Amino acid sequence: MTKWTDKCRAFLLDIVFPNRCPFCNGFITWDAYVCPECADKLPDANDLICRKCGYEKCICNEDEDNIYDMAFAPFFFHDEGVREAIYRFKRIGDTNIANLSAENIVRHMENEHIPKPDIIVPVPMEKRKQTMRGHNQAELFAQCIGKHLDVPVSSRILFKRSGGEQHHLGRTERKQHAKELFYSGETNLTGKSVMLCDDVMTTGSTINECAELLKKLGAVKVIAAVCAVTERKNISENTSEEGKT
Repeated sequence: MTKWTDKCRAFLLDIVFPNRCPFCNGFITWDAYVCPECADKLPDANDLICRKCGYEKCICNEDEDNIYDMAFAPFFFHDEGVREAIYRFKRIGDTNIANLSAENIVRHMENEHIPKPDIIVPVPMEKRKQTMRGHNQAELFAQCIGKHLDVPVSSRILFKRSGGEQHHLGRTERKQHAKELFYSGETNLTGKSVMLCDDVMTTGSTINECAELLKKLGAVKVIAAVCAVTERKNISENTSEEGKT
């Protein structure tokens, strides 16, 4: 849909289902993504995190190197309201936080003179779970960024096998589990820059595994983009790399 049809749809939908702030659940105008109070209260995580690894407490000097080349995350998962906004996004596909995150990321990319990617790829969800939920929140987020950047989105590059959840696993277990879950098709990405989208980055295991698959297909650069990032000390929490349903 075009931006004009998106606005018409949002206006008409607001008549039946009034628009709400994703963080406090208060009513907002049909064309807003957040209420002024929450917009002023929440810190901009992209101003605070390491651009390379994506964490506030940089992990770039740890023994293992991240496979993705840089990361963007507008929100901290532990901040008041963000956790519920993410769960609302996952449960019912409320894209206010996704659009707000997309605007933030695009603004930072422009300010930091980072070129647009050639293609945007969402972290995949297993088919059964996506059918039950009705959407893949990572794909919805990818579509939001795609509209803001005017870059195509492809959900036919990465895939996920059935194999259980990751939210109950620690960092080491998540890393191994991710290798068993994800696989790629045969798309040629030689020489391309790819933006990889998910809702939350916890340990980075899912993002790293998907980034490795993209680079094996020829991608020269992988930019991780998530709505929120966790604190490293809280990686055992039920967050979002296959977190709460």
